[in-house]
Amino acid sequence: MSIRGIIIDSLSYPFSNWMRFLFLGIIVLISFSQYTVLYLVKINFLLFICLDIIGFLFVGSFARGYLFKIINKSLTGINELPGFNDWINIFIDGIKVLIVNIIYLFPFILITLSLLSSGTDLRIILTSLPDLNLDLLYVGFTHFIPVIIAFLYLILIIPVILMSIANMAYNDGKLSEAFKFGEIFVNVSKLSWDGITWYGLAFYGEVPIIIGFFIFDEILERIYSVGWKKLIMWYFATGIIALILIFGGYFVANITSNLILNGLELFSFSNYNILRILILSLVLLPYLFIFLSRSTALIYNSAIKSYLGSESYTSNYKLQQE
Repeated sequence: MSIRGIIIDSLSYPFSNWMRFLFLGIIVLISFSQYTVLYLVKINFLLFICLDIIGFLFVGSFARGYLFKIINKSLTGINELPGFNDWINIFIDGIKVLIVNIIYLFPFILITLSLLSSGTDLRIILTSLPDLNLDLLYVGFTHFIPVIIAFLYLILIIPVILMSIANMAYNDGKLSEAFKFGEIFVNVSKLSWDGITWYGLAFYGEVPIIIGFFIFDEILERIYSVGWKKLIMWYFATGIIALILIFGGYFVANITSNLILNGLELFSFSNYNILRILILSLVLLPYLFIFLSRSTALIYNSAIKSYLGSESYTSNYKLQQE
């Protein structure tokens, strides 16, 4: 399937079943309910953290599991949103997806926590630029390096995470299939690392995972089957669409909230924020998540078909030679 076909299909796929779409929205809303509670009653920080953990880990796992099910069913050729049956497996798959994300995002999380714990205000550093305050500039330089590393790592690792989750879905939800690595040093020896030092990659323990980006065995075979050019084009196109949905949806949610509340003469900042969260949780976020899941499944499915096609061609060629 072409990239254009993948994007068009993924954009229309969320509307294949309105009831299931809205039901996912309710699950997403419940997982973010703690933010709505903030505007209704005053709660202490500890209670908010508890609600956040329950929403993200417990309720959020049902949402992640359902998105995983979308990938799984899309790989089998089903073109409609799947049902919400088998809740136990949905929850277990959601936990697996969470584990995959945490492992691959660990360097990013580590860098973020280290920056937060340092207590450096980057805004102060930026204001020092016109005055050429060398002390602050040095601090800024040492802190901006990990920010850039974290940002680049995040850009590189997102498609890896998506392909890994798709690979896990293709292999009946086996968690180990999300971490299929080949012969590390053999494959690394074939790579070109011009301009990149091992010391720089080793910073914050990123070496094993960045190397892993290049040495997946089964996952890498799928990517090769798609072609790096097509994968990069798909990632770019999907990313642009996702950003448009995020910023455009956020803008529409703000405008809609204002219009509805002003029309009903019920406008207040608390009502505005509550209605905005409702719109984002019930409509924007489910649509975005379903779009990304479907798009991931379709590009991975293209890899499977290309890979199986090449295998079939190779087998037939060998038979003809014999």
